[in-house]
Amino acid sequence: MTMKSLLLGAAAGFAALTTAQAADLPMTKGEAVEYVKVCSAFGPGFFYIPGSDTCLKIGGEVRAKYYGYGGTGYTRNDNRSAFDTQARIWFDARTQTEYGLLRSYFQINADSNKLTNRKGGDNRQVFSIDKAYIQFGGLTAGFAHSFFGFYDAEYGDTLEGGYYNQTKTVNLLAYTADFGGGFKATVSVEDGRDHRLNNNPAFFGASVAQGGQQLPDVVGVLRYDQSWGALSVQAAGHQFRSPEGVLPHKNSYGYAVGATGLIKIPAINGWFVVEGQYADGALHYLGAYNTFLAQSDYFVNNVGRIESGKGWSITGELGAQVTPQLRAVLVGSYIDLSYDRALAAGNDLGLKEFTVSGNLVYTIVKGLKVGAEVGYSYGKLDHTTWTDAKGRTHKNYNNWLAGMRITRTF
Repeated sequence: MTMKSLLLGAAAGFAALTTAQAADLPMTKGEAVEYVKVCSAFGPGFFYIPGSDTCLKIGGEVRAKYYGYGGTGYTRNDNRSAFDTQARIWFDARTQTEYGLLRSYFQINADSNKLTNRKGGDNRQVFSIDKAYIQFGGLTAGFAHSFFGFYDAEYGDTLEGGYYNQTKTVNLLAYTADFGGGFKATVSVEDGRDHRLNNNPAFFGASVAQGGQQLPDVVGVLRYDQSWGALSVQAAGHQFRSPEGVLPHKNSYGYAVGATGLIKIPAINGWFVVEGQYADGALHYLGAYNTFLAQSDYFVNNVGRIESGKGWSITGELGAQVTPQLRAVLVGSYIDLSYDRALAAGNDLGLKEFTVSGNLVYTIVKGLKVGAEVGYSYGKLDHTTWTDAKGRTHKNYNNWLAGMRITRTF
């Protein structure tokens, strides 16, 4: 037998063996491809995460902002114009369980050069967590908007103009009970460190920083929603403490109470909402951190005793969807703060400030808006003055802004 015959015979045998083994293999179809499916249970934009019953919505926004500022006390070191581009991205995951809705929400904001209307210089690439919380049934846990009031959380339609009420995102643990018929009640335990107002105003003449936290804040809300609008009452308890080095040592408790009313105006496809609050030793709930001059929850009075600051604030907004493309909003706000017997002469130190702003926002195409805004604020001090960077003293002050914002939402 020649070598050629041996090779041919071996090849034929190998082919026969391979054919026989292949005949023994099971016949299978290709693996099914799992495509992303739309989830319509929670509104547009949600889709099922492949391999799960959880629906996810990913959204984002880019804001290009251009503003100019002016007013009392400006120097060559102050910013008279400020540009900023802010990017936002959020993830909203929801699962319907046998015990209710399970939801998690996470939003990150990034600023290219965060807007400041006075000092600040360049603050490039400022990243921040806007919100991060879990909801399960009536439970809310995490970093969410304070439950004290709902104006800022659901309205607050200025572009950059300020106002005086609770605008902060805080760490909290809350439960909301729905009684039906539009009635809801919420109890929220919130981190008191997020509600501190512990600046060191120069016109106090003494440090009023706060000591370590012992007890968190407790916020309670009753709310009633109907087709014509909504009503709400809210209250909060807040501890403030003097730190080491400030005598006398004192643990004290402040409080804040407030109410909100919303009226819908079908004739102009609009709304009017007003929110007011009073506070004693819990001035953060008034939005006092938005005033031109720094404030504090407490102070040392003219006889060396620690006393709480008191005050009230109110904010109102009138808005209208003039056309399907054009929205108009006017916002006004006022705050009045007092510190009894704060000065050696026994005079009560006080601060009164108001702000007003208006804007027009036009939708060019779906997802793209351009808005223009003007705003003005004015403040007055009682029984004292403040000194600017040039050494000039003032009893009153004012500030204005004007600018625009281009927004792309997706």
